[in-house]
Amino acid sequence: MMRLTIQHKTFLATFALATTLALLLVLMLRWNLEQGFARYTVAAEFSRLDWIVRNIEREYAAHGNWDFVRAAPEAAWRRLQHPTEDAVTPPPMMMADGEGGPPPWVRDGRPPPPPWEKHGPNAAGPRPLPGRPTDALGIGPRLALVDAEGNRLAGNADARAAAEKPIMHGDAIVGHLTLAASSASANQLDAAFLASQTRNMLLVGLAALGLSLAAAWLLARHLLAPIRQLAAGARRIADGWLDQRIEVQRADEFGELAADFNDMAERLARVEEARRAWISEASHELRTPLAVLRAEIEAIQDGVRAADAATLVRLHRQVQQLARLVDDLRLTLDRAPGAADLAQAPVAPLTTLDEVIDSFRDRYAAAGIALDTAGLQDAGWYVRGDITRLTQVFANLLENSLRYTHAGGRLRVAAHADGRHLLLTFDDTAPAPPPAALPRLFERFFRAEPSRSRAHGGSGLGLAICKSIVEAHGGCITANLSELGGLAIRIDLPLEKTP
Repeated sequence: MMRLTIQHKTFLATFALATTLALLLVLMLRWNLEQGFARYTVAAEFSRLDWIVRNIEREYAAHGNWDFVRAAPEAAWRRLQHPTEDAVTPPPMMMADGEGGPPPWVRDGRPPPPPWEKHGPNAAGPRPLPGRPTDALGIGPRLALVDAEGNRLAGNADARAAAEKPIMHGDAIVGHLTLAASSASANQLDAAFLASQTRNMLLVGLAALGLSLAAAWLLARHLLAPIRQLAAGARRIADGWLDQRIEVQRADEFGELAADFNDMAERLARVEEARRAWISEASHELRTPLAVLRAEIEAIQDGVRAADAATLVRLHRQVQQLARLVDDLRLTLDRAPGAADLAQAPVAPLTTLDEVIDSFRDRYAAAGIALDTAGLQDAGWYVRGDITRLTQVFANLLENSLRYTHAGGRLRVAAHADGRHLLLTFDDTAPAPPPAALPRLFERFFRAEPSRSRAHGGSGLGLAICKSIVEAHGGCITANLSELGGLAIRIDLPLEKTP
């Protein structure tokens, strides 16, 4: 079975539409030409019959009714079709003496003689049958006379009127003289004219159809070219070439589609880069505790170190560190914990934060860092979420400030609400990360060197875990430079009505 592409379907649909329209146009033009030509010829013929109308009106005025026609239709009809002196106005003829003047039949009040009587027995022109009027136009059989009600009085009973002239008596219409249209085959000249015009219309229709098809083919190619580019680009991306981009050359919907494709490819490239970095960094982080464990175990196996309680404590400590690292990695997977993964319950965040701060006070005092909690005035705010996860967020932020803030500095924690959201701020003193590092602080394993280095401990996953948990609660977390000289963390959580 033949496979039809979109271009083929577009072309075939356009071909069928153009053919149908061209055929309908030719047929309508042909019909309109026939009807218009017939009306024109009838009107042209009828314009020469005013003298018959005058004859009929004069006869009707003389009798006052149509009884003279009804009594002898054939004789009356022949008489009405004879020309009279006011029907024909021939040009003046020269007298024998060379002087111009009206012809003798006009001077005598007689109707004009037939051409063979005016010009002799050899004059050209058809001779009428005895007792019948001359019909030079050949329209006598198509004439009919009807009264005001449309009843036929004389003439052809089978002729369908194509045109008519009113018969007037005073201001009233007392009848009509009707003329039927002649068939196209009755006149070879008319038929030839119509055939010629029909051929011309067909040629014009075929030319228009050819141009339409050529335009349709070019339009289909033009419209579908971006689709072919998108298909080729999608195949290359599927083959792993994530650097594939499509040049955007249009400002229409296809241009927008190409721009969206490039944006998708860019995001896929970033995701792939992040995946590779995550695997590399995770393996690097796991390598250190595994190397320590391996060294300790090999030392015990070689008899270099005894399997005593101190050695087991060191091994246990490395296993715990490895377990924490694995848990942190799990929390920072690409699929962040959603609302379904959290314990949905009203939580008093400031109460939870106070408890976490109390657990860190001794360590902050030992490090010489002041804790400023004067801005934590609880107004009975609640959020919906998981108290354990929020405790982890607060602990990570306090641990982060404790690890990187210089001795003699301070951490200021404050909270306020705008009616629908709760804003928590954590501002510490120097050192501050470089401004260029702020957008990357929530990435996995990122450390703003040199002040926040690996030497200070930590896996580089704390802020990434905070971001994952906060977003799972419907909030957001941002990092900026603090007015105190260090780092400022802002957490925005949606408030819950008081339970």
